[in-house]
Amino acid sequence: MGRGGWYGAVGRPAFFALPPEASHRLATALLSLPLPWGRIGGAVRDPSIEVDLCGIGLSNPIGLAAGFDKTCRHLGALGRLGFGFVVGGTITRAPRVGNPKPRIVRSPRRGAIVNSMGLPNPGADVAAAHLARIRRTAPRFASVADEDVDAASETVEILAPHVEGFELNTSSPNAPWRHDGAHMGTLLAAFRGRTDLPVLLKLPPFTDDQERHAVLDLARAAVDAGARGLVCSNTIPVQDPRLAAGRGGLSGAPLRELTPRIVSDVAAATGRSVPIVASGGISTNEDVRACLDAGATAVQLYTGLIYRGPGIVGELTRGLSAPS
Repeated sequence: MGRGGWYGAVGRPAFFALPPEASHRLATALLSLPLPWGRIGGAVRDPSIEVDLCGIGLSNPIGLAAGFDKTCRHLGALGRLGFGFVVGGTITRAPRVGNPKPRIVRSPRRGAIVNSMGLPNPGADVAAAHLARIRRTAPRFASVADEDVDAASETVEILAPHVEGFELNTSSPNAPWRHDGAHMGTLLAAFRGRTDLPVLLKLPPFTDDQERHAVLDLARAAVDAGARGLVCSNTIPVQDPRLAAGRGGLSGAPLRELTPRIVSDVAAATGRSVPIVASGGISTNEDVRACLDAGATAVQLYTGLIYRGPGIVGELTRGLSAPS
């Protein structure tokens, strides 16, 4: 049985027998164990698939998206799986407990997840302490999302010694200023006063022309304001009565065809002046190739890891390494 086969036959049924947050606690408990994560992930090392992201050398363009390790305690083990980079958080200056439960649900037939987590995290001080204790096994980014400029700047300053870059999460459904280019510019300017590390802006998705124009304007404004890269993009807001909030963000396979289109439009709108990281619905070699062909430098995934298991890293890196 191959690396992916054991997860489909044993791992995923075991995890999916539990409620989503309980299965996540189990997964993070396993990540705390000294298991051979490199062999479990099975990533290949091949100079031909190395990429440069904002001056940071990546062993491959497959990254772990924010949301899996909200506490930044397990990025060491996750890096050992073979990800080219890992994103911790999202982190805010003060701790947050998040939204009432249930706040995350699965849709297995669609290969999707809907969440309304509300950015639960231990706060910047605790996250920094966690990062300081674990070995850097892959380039690390921290996702940050404070709306208050002073709080966000403090978060960046606290985390900067422990990461290679930042992802500014303007695109969460929990961010009421998600299309506010002026506020985004103020945040980026404040960050430049606290760190020289690259800051990537995570854009909202778009599904119609009005949203498209707003997001492309935001992308151009971000580049003008000093963003060193763009992430395309975040979850799609949907209604779901299974959630306590009644609505949340859709991730996973339903975004598969949308993400390359967003990447292509953003690349054209910004003149390919900064690197783009594709995010949303990525779980197969075809998904990765579609995003790279559309103009992405790298990709990141989260829901794909839940449905495909840790062997997804090896599968995707082998696909990139294989002769075309």
